[in-house]
Amino acid sequence: MNIEKIKEIIRNGENSYVEFKESLSKDIELEKEIVALLNLRGGKILIGVSDDGRVKGVEEKELKNIEQIIMNICRDVIKPEIIPIYEKVLIDGKFIVILEVNGIDKPYYVYRNNRKTYYIRVGTTVREATRDELRRLFQASGMIHYDENPVYNSSIEDLSADKITEYFEKFREIEFKEKSEEEKINILLNSKILTQCEDRIVCTVAGVLLFGNQPSKFLSQSGIMFAHFKGTEISGELIDRKEINKTIVESIKEACEIIRLNILKSSKIEGIERIEKEIIPERVMREAIVNACIHRDYTIYGANIRIFMFDDRLEIRSPGTLPNTITIENMKIGVSVRRNPIIAQFVSDYRLAERTGRGVPMIIKEMRKITGKEPKIEIVGEEVILTIYFPEK
Repeated sequence: MNIEKIKEIIRNGENSYVEFKESLSKDIELEKEIVALLNLRGGKILIGVSDDGRVKGVEEKELKNIEQIIMNICRDVIKPEIIPIYEKVLIDGKFIVILEVNGIDKPYYVYRNNRKTYYIRVGTTVREATRDELRRLFQASGMIHYDENPVYNSSIEDLSADKITEYFEKFREIEFKEKSEEEKINILLNSKILTQCEDRIVCTVAGVLLFGNQPSKFLSQSGIMFAHFKGTEISGELIDRKEINKTIVESIKEACEIIRLNILKSSKIEGIERIEKEIIPERVMREAIVNACIHRDYTIYGANIRIFMFDDRLEIRSPGTLPNTITIENMKIGVSVRRNPIIAQFVSDYRLAERTGRGVPMIIKEMRKITGKEPKIEIVGEEVILTIYFPEK
C-alpha cells in the first residue's frame, strides 16, 4: 500500500472501517475486531499505531509471530474462515502491520468452546450482536428472508378478502371467490401469505404488507413519509408533508401521485401551444419507489421509507444497507438480489416494476437523457439513498 495513503489513514483516525492497535498482547481479542469489521463491510486494522494516531511501531523480531497469530485466528477461530491481506510497512523508521479483512459470507462469528458469538461494529466500538441485529445479519446474507416470517397475534381476518380475491383472479387466473375456505387457506399458505406458526395459522410479513387491512398495526416500519422543502436543504420551508400507511401496492401508487402533484413541470412554446414536459418520467418515478419498497430492510423497526423533494432534486431513502454480494457499482449494471422475494414477486405480478435487474440501469439512462446528470446512489448510515436530479432551470 502507498505510504502516503497509509499516513492519510492514520491522520484521519479510527472510524467504522479503521481500527488502531498499539500492540498485539494477550489482552487484545483481535478476533472480535476482525469479525465486527467483516459483519459491517470489511476494513483495516493497523497494529503499531496508538488510539490517538501516534506511530509506536512493532519490533521487527515480533513481526513473524504476529503474522502467525493472525493467520491462526482467521483460520481456526473466525468462522467462516477467511484469508486476510497482511502487510508490514516501514513508516518513519518503524514497522507497522496492516491487516485488511473483507468477506461476502456474512454473518461471521467467533467460535470458541463450542460457542458461536457474533460481533458487530458501531462507530469505533465492538459489541456482541443483539437478537434483532443478528436477524438483520442473517437477512443480509440471504440465509433467511424476513418477508416469510410469521406476524404473531395476526390471523387471516387481518387481511383484506377483497384485495386477495382481486389479485388471484386477475393475476393468477384462479377463481378464488368460488373456492372453499380450506382451499383458500391452502392457496395462501402455498403463496406464503399465511404460514403455520406452532398450532395456529398466522399472516406472514409479506401477507400483512401486501394485503393487510392495517399494515402499520403490526409493522410500524411499513410506511412512506414524503416531505417537500423549499430550497435545497431540509432546513428550508416545509411546503408539503404526507404519511402513507397502506399496503405496498397502494403506497407505491399514492407516493407517485403525491410526487406528481408537488413536482414542477418544465414547459416550452411550440407554435401557439405550451407543451409541458415531465421532469421525472412516470416510469422512473414508479421504479424508484418500487425498488425502495421491495428491497428495503423491514427488520429495522420504526424506520419508514423517506422521500424528500427539494428545488433541485428528489431523494428516496430506503432503510437498510445493501445485501452481502451487492455493491453500488454492480447495481448500476443490473445485478440484483431480492431481499424480500415474496414481496418482489407480487409487486412484479401487479406490473409495477421492470424485470429484475433492469430498474436501476433504466433510471440512470432515462434521467441522464433528461438532465445530463447521473442519479446518485449512496449508503449513509443505515440507509440507501437514491438522488434524482432535476433539469437545470
